[in-house]
Amino acid sequence: MIKINLLSERKQPKASTGTTLKVEGAGAGRHLLLVALLVVGVVVAGGWWWSLASDEAEWQRKHEEADKELARLEEIRKKGEEYKRQKELLSRKINLITELKKMQAVPVHILDEVSKNLPDFVWLDSMSAAKNQIRINGKATTYNAVSTFYNNLTGSGYFTDVELGRTLEAQEGVSFSLTCRFATVGEPPSEETQG
Repeated sequence: MIKINLLSERKQPKASTGTTLKVEGAGAGRHLLLVALLVVGVVVAGGWWWSLASDEAEWQRKHEEADKELARLEEIRKKGEEYKRQKELLSRKINLITELKKMQAVPVHILDEVSKNLPDFVWLDSMSAAKNQIRINGKATTYNAVSTFYNNLTGSGYFTDVELGRTLEAQEGVSFSLTCRFATVGEPPSEETQG
């Protein structure tokens, strides 16, 4: 017959409790390892945070410098725009003066030529010009003075299509109206009328 000792088998698990203590000792080493890893992680995270904080401070400093430079350049830009506006205003004024001077040349030349051809005892009451068409109203002491004025304008070479309008006796002598065309500035008097 075979005997089986069941009690001895039960005792073996009790003996294994000693190995459990060894496992707990190894767990304490693991705890130290975890604590060490945690400390290393905190140090790495702290270093990373410090690096980011210093980068952020550097970017903040650069941003402030850029804002200062932008404010300085804004003043320069405003001065530049003001200069540009003044330049455009002066340019418009110069162009206007140039145009007025060009436009002034014809009326001045017309008045000059009329006054050169105006005989004694003839007075002008009004004179208007539109597109080289001139209308003159005036008075003279005699019909001969009006005729002399007409002949002077016709012979000057600066006036064409001279037509004598109404000529009436007035209290002071004779009143007359006359129309003609003026040759543009720069056109020399025609040779026909000079010779």
